[in-house]
Amino acid sequence: MNDVIKLLLKESIDLELNIGDLYQIFSAKFPQDYNFWWKISIEEINHAALIESINDNFLTESILTADSIRKHADDLMKMNQFIKVQTERFKFGSPTRLDAFKIAYEIENSIGETHFEIFMTASSDSSVAKILQKLNGEDINHAKRMDMYMIENDIVF
Repeated sequence: MNDVIKLLLKESIDLELNIGDLYQIFSAKFPQDYNFWWKISIEEINHAALIESINDNFLTESILTADSIRKHADDLMKMNQFIKVQTERFKFGSPTRLDAFKIAYEIENSIGETHFEIFMTASSDSSVAKILQKLNGEDINHAKRMDMYMIENDIVF
């Protein structure tokens, strides 16, 4: 099972870094939203560092079933691929500001559905699980903060 857990952690770290990269592109492409995208980008990179820092502890605690870990890893791999495609699209294309918010909103809400969803509902004595619950909570906050920012800036889709 350690190989599957390692895959989950790798994909989780990659996901946070990929999202951070995409949001940095948004911050460069849309100067009117620079502060918003830059701040969330840095938070995503910090999430990756948090996951990396708990890597050793996670491997020693049994907090998910093998099937659950595999499903989460598969979901993360799919989302990572989606984000990489979007990163290339925004890096070399000319999508609109609205496109950026639509993609980010989709990413943040899909993460809320697939990224350690079990931790949002499960009660655990595991310190690692509690850290991951907090991480997932911050992901949800990104979507809520995005909602508020879009309302405050008349961004509607």
